[in-house]
Amino acid sequence: MVETCLTYAHPELEDGVFIDAVQSGQCTAANWSVLREQLLAPRPPSVFVRESCNGGSQVIQEAASNGCYTLAPTAGASFVDVPVGKTVTLHAAGDCTGDSVTVETDTNLCETSFGSGASANDKVRSFRVQDVEVLPSSYRYDCASGESTCVENHNNASRLAAINKKLTVKIVRMTLDGRTTPALTTIKNTVSNLSDYYAVASRNQLSLEVIASQNVAVTSTNCATAKTQARQKATSSSAFLTVYVLPGGVCSTSNAGSRSVNLKGTLFRDYAHEVGHVLGLAHGNVRDPSTGTVKSSGDSSTYMGIFASDNYNLPQLHWLGWTKKEEIVKINSAIASNGFTEITLRPVGSNADSTNPLPMGAVWEIPGTDQRLFIAVPKPRLTGTNQIEGGTVFAYRAPKCVGCTGMAMGTMQMARFGAKSINEHEASGIFIKPVGYTSSFVQVDGQSVEVFTSVTLRVRQ
Repeated sequence: MVETCLTYAHPELEDGVFIDAVQSGQCTAANWSVLREQLLAPRPPSVFVRESCNGGSQVIQEAASNGCYTLAPTAGASFVDVPVGKTVTLHAAGDCTGDSVTVETDTNLCETSFGSGASANDKVRSFRVQDVEVLPSSYRYDCASGESTCVENHNNASRLAAINKKLTVKIVRMTLDGRTTPALTTIKNTVSNLSDYYAVASRNQLSLEVIASQNVAVTSTNCATAKTQARQKATSSSAFLTVYVLPGGVCSTSNAGSRSVNLKGTLFRDYAHEVGHVLGLAHGNVRDPSTGTVKSSGDSSTYMGIFASDNYNLPQLHWLGWTKKEEIVKINSAIASNGFTEITLRPVGSNADSTNPLPMGAVWEIPGTDQRLFIAVPKPRLTGTNQIEGGTVFAYRAPKCVGCTGMAMGTMQMARFGAKSINEHEASGIFIKPVGYTSSFVQVDGQSVEVFTSVTLRVRQ
């Protein structure tokens, strides 16, 4: 049914509420058009102030933009939802004055104090919404008017500042009689491994820290019901991310919401996939260049597919703010001047910081659209993870995503070919042909493996 409802055509429908709708039987041919409109309805990243000490209680006031907001004198605020990229300063007096406390994540006010030490529960009378402070970084940059090769990252700078730091995690382990749930130590180890991966891929910008854990008993084998029970029983937390781990066989898939993930096991790639959604990534899809058929989530060069992988793909790494300006090169002006360009790329690999001066990606801004084509070499060599040979060239179509929120950065693999290919390969209106490479051979488990250090491509329109 996920294929039927065409998530690849509508990235707004990624895991979250859409998967919940599929699992509950709502996604049918008869009501798909109505459901699609509901799911595509704009959901601004608003601050919600709620009346009870949990994230599911009634909303007292909503604030969709920066500024100071005053609550009604009788309002008893006990919870606040804070979207990624925003900070909320809660005040004990009107007009954003008096005793205060500032929060950057969803916060239970029953467990929160003002600066003076007084409880904030039922005492908040006003609040101020602001963007997260953006500090200077070589990974957050602007393109000057004369920088023809610069590729702008349109991800919100405050969002990048909010995700690229140490993010706190709460683990909720769900138990059910007769079913098995992974042990808490196993879950913590997987989160730790994910943090280690992020440390390398993000160039030490992002890490994860588990600050709380809890066992919660559920009584239903229905997926949606069990998840609802777990949310109702779990104690509130100010953690950036909540990881719910499900008993075996209760849910057929893992999924993600705004600040939480539901995981049906401890496969590392599931964790990287679902947390990727929380960070703003959508699925990695594949388009067959000969037939035009799209395989949803079929890209094995990213954790945002359904197959084993090593990393996120280059458009997604760029969107997350994990690449520097000089590592991605726009080629439109070069092609416009000469009719073609030649560019030498180094493999992305783990995206570890490198002194190699070669770029990792070439970008063609597709004329007349809000789309880009990223050309990259995901791996230096074949590994046991997947069947992507070293030096293989991928061309991905990705949105510029100006002003995008939520699960936004999805990609479409438009072409894939080896470094030694002698043919031209078309993708989104340009033609790409390998014209050179550098490589060497190493011994791995008694076998000779070719390791590529660069691939040179000729690109024409």
